[in-house]
Amino acid sequence: MGNLTTYLQDRFIECCPPDWNAQREVRLLSPEFEQWFGYQARADVLLEHPSQQRRLWIEFEISRADPVANHAKFATTHLFLPQAPGDVFIAMVSSHVTRGRANLAANTITLMRRIGMAAFQTTLLPACSGETIKRLNHLTLNQLTHNPIDVLPELERALRVSEPLYDADCYRLYFVGNLLEVMLNLRGWNAQLATPAGRQRWGRRTITYFVYDPDSRAFAPSKFCAYLVLPKQVNTSDHSMDTFPITTGLRIVDYFKLQADSRFDGARARLHLEKHLGMRFADSVQQTELMPAFQQWLLNHSESVNLHPNGPQFLLPPPWYE
Repeated sequence: MGNLTTYLQDRFIECCPPDWNAQREVRLLSPEFEQWFGYQARADVLLEHPSQQRRLWIEFEISRADPVANHAKFATTHLFLPQAPGDVFIAMVSSHVTRGRANLAANTITLMRRIGMAAFQTTLLPACSGETIKRLNHLTLNQLTHNPIDVLPELERALRVSEPLYDADCYRLYFVGNLLEVMLNLRGWNAQLATPAGRQRWGRRTITYFVYDPDSRAFAPSKFCAYLVLPKQVNTSDHSMDTFPITTGLRIVDYFKLQADSRFDGARARLHLEKHLGMRFADSVQQTELMPAFQQWLLNHSESVNLHPNGPQFLLPPPWYE
């Protein structure tokens, strides 16, 4: 194992936010369970806010090793020792983890939610490429200390994606935590707009900012892509989303229910996608290159999308995503 995890543990503890406590290598299973099962489940960092009775169990997934193992340890622990109210599992995954493994881990988060856990996955050092992460991970602790990494954005991200923006009777609104959730929202929006009911609900709206998915070559409003609606009570027999080929964290009906709330804001959405997930606006060259694909896509959505007079602006995944 490299030294980056140890360094981040130290820095998270040093930079712990006010009113929070931080510990490293905190045991989730009792020694008796560890001996019985033959494996350990420990958080790289535990952030605890005693007065709010909140605990964030944070795992750093830095290398190309299989990141789902830690998700599985926490999920199976929940079967024997149910996650306490106020506890949250957070996986922070670097770009050095291949996209397939990162996506498998992100989909495992959905499974953890389905068994009643509060679980999130987000990016770790999203401005760094996989090669940069690899280089940092092979530095000595002394070298890392003399070239300090700003961990405040990392702490802010862990808190941001796990804190509900809006708490309603039956659901909570969050920012998306990772690029897979962004793209699921994008594809979900397109899937819903492919139905007469979805088009009728959406109507025709003026849009300036679009997220672009290089895999499907599709686009969707950035505001729609940036939010996640999670039910408070998970009904595993609910198949309400089965009418769409892609499970999405946000539905058009949810979108319009939230429109009147100031926390559901397009500018905040774009800032979150840029600052916390490493997305960036297309430059002039990229803008020109994307226009043919956008015009082709727009032909199929002209009755739902009215372009802003200033023209479209495109938000792209970070370079390491591709």
